[in-house]
Amino acid sequence: MDSQKLKPVDRISELVSGSENFVLQGGAGSGKTESLKRVVQQVLSVNPSLRIACITHTNKAADEISDRVADNIKVSTIHSFLGETISPFKKNIQQVFPKLFELPEFVALGDDHYNGDEKVRKKEEHDRFKKAHGRIESRRRTVLGEDTAKVTGKREYDKEPDTYIEELNGLIGEVNEAIRDKLAARQPNEFFYNDTAYDNFNDPSYGHDGLIALACHIFESFPTLGRIVSDRYDCIFIDEYQDTSADVVRVLLRCLPGDAKTSIGLFGDSEQAIYSDGIGSAQPHIDAKELILVEKEDNYRCSPQVIDFSNKFRTDGLKQGVALKSLDDGTLEPLESRQGSVKLVYALAPEEIDTGDKAANQKENAALFRNALDALVEKAASVYPGYVQLKLTNKSIANDVGFGRLYQFFDDRYSEPRDRMRKTLDRLQFGELIDLLALYRSVPGDRRSYNRLIAKLRKRGYSITSVADKARLDKMLYSAGSKDRAAYEAIEHAAECGLIRVSDSHKAFVDRRNELLAKLADDPIFAEFEELHRSGHRTKLQMSKEVAATNMKHISVEVLEQEYDDRLNDLKQKNFLNSLFSAELPLREIMSFYEYEDGEGEFSTMHKTKGTGIENVLLVIDEYGWTSEYDFASCFMKCTPETKREIASKKLIYVACSRTKKNLVCVRLMKSQDEADQFASFFPDTIKF
Repeated sequence: MDSQKLKPVDRISELVSGSENFVLQGGAGSGKTESLKRVVQQVLSVNPSLRIACITHTNKAADEISDRVADNIKVSTIHSFLGETISPFKKNIQQVFPKLFELPEFVALGDDHYNGDEKVRKKEEHDRFKKAHGRIESRRRTVLGEDTAKVTGKREYDKEPDTYIEELNGLIGEVNEAIRDKLAARQPNEFFYNDTAYDNFNDPSYGHDGLIALACHIFESFPTLGRIVSDRYDCIFIDEYQDTSADVVRVLLRCLPGDAKTSIGLFGDSEQAIYSDGIGSAQPHIDAKELILVEKEDNYRCSPQVIDFSNKFRTDGLKQGVALKSLDDGTLEPLESRQGSVKLVYALAPEEIDTGDKAANQKENAALFRNALDALVEKAASVYPGYVQLKLTNKSIANDVGFGRLYQFFDDRYSEPRDRMRKTLDRLQFGELIDLLALYRSVPGDRRSYNRLIAKLRKRGYSITSVADKARLDKMLYSAGSKDRAAYEAIEHAAECGLIRVSDSHKAFVDRRNELLAKLADDPIFAEFEELHRSGHRTKLQMSKEVAATNMKHISVEVLEQEYDDRLNDLKQKNFLNSLFSAELPLREIMSFYEYEDGEGEFSTMHKTKGTGIENVLLVIDEYGWTSEYDFASCFMKCTPETKREIASKKLIYVACSRTKKNLVCVRLMKSQDEADQFASFFPDTIKF
């Protein structure tokens, strides 16, 4: 039979028998993980001696696959797989470990990069310089225990940029040399995987991303590792490949020996690659003939109506069709049982206010838009009760779910708070604490959770050798997880008890916070600026009028003209940091945020929509708060996306829509009737509220 006409599982089995590398590309609900299981069963039926490794991204996924395949198949997360692979080679880990901390030299970008706009170049180059200076400041404190002179202001930098760049690169060279020397002086057995989000220099250990980076460096620097892996496995299958690091895929495909007989197989869907840290698409490896593409067009999850609608947003040309599931009695489910609907519900946004004050207009119009959107969603939810909402992490849903105060702190500080929330909380090790508490809550009757809890704590140096140790641990976790405790106080308590080790990144964050607050406390200009803001003068124009009409000691109209943006940023940062570390923020809000991120409850995030289907979905198609990252309106304006932003937007719409099993209601607050008409052309049924 022609290979191209074989069913996907049969085609893959044929490729494995020839030690070929492949990628199974299948849309949502196509049964990719089930196909992985069937491939394993089929190739083992032909050759029972095959040594197979199946790699997933989460422990939960690993458990699910383990339950489906033979006991002699190795199933693990990507971190476990790489950790076990490199952990015996301590000297090699020590040799490449400096790469996690070395900083690149700062290189100025010329006029061509900024299309000849000198004003933009000067501003953005100084911003880049400040960020690079911030990194060297943090690294020198961690590595050398030394403070660094304050970053040069824009005015002085513009006069002699080359001089300041040379000084900065001198500091970078100095700290990089110290990194290499200090790490070379350690013992190889001192380096370990800490199973957290961050790497540590002084207590030399590597976190989740560090493990992946180190493994890839070792594969590339020491070819023997590729030979060892090739000798160990005949097949390495990766589930949800689109979320796998591009470096990991690259080294597995290119760093195994040329005569290797190991078949590398990827299972996933590039259209569901909505995270920036994964490979996304395997197309470059397909084009380079390093992978053979096998497509799977089945959809066992969605109604025909949802499938037809979702297909409009795929960017790879694959068109899914209905695939009927086999029932317990051996018959196929009737097509009638899969029927559903797709509708658009919309309302027109309120007219924008124009008072002549740009800043005030922006704030007022944003509030009007948000209130109108919340009202529309609330009305739609009442008309379609029981539908699970997929929407952005905005103020309304944050309040509903239980982290409204946390969201407000970030919303007041950042224009796009959602991603900042997760990154900042993880940096302060809230994710680590919440993970421990989640395992602790699962322990009764769940041996796997208990084993993972103990394993994580032992990696932090926490000793458990007796019943008394277990009783003490139970008491500490119970206390640490008190929902009424102030959030950061819980982190401090966990660190004091040894439940977490404070990371270098965490220390650097707190140090910079303390330095900023101390600097602002001694700054008379900032004190007057803060008082002006507190008294109701919230714009540059309002402050300038007040300063001109009064005799202030430190602030002048000229100072405001030059420093307003920086001073306002300092004020926002001060308020944000005071709030984040205050007793006003209880741990229960942090817990609610992480539970929401994991997709629990009647709400779900747009970022967490992959996986099992939801019977009925109410999808809020709105980019408010993601204005620089997504443009959902473009999905309904062009047949072919052209920019990265448009492609990302289409993929996110596809992922969200294809989560629906039967009935999908899309909700949108339209900027105009023209926009509403354009959206409506994509839907079989449209309702205006």
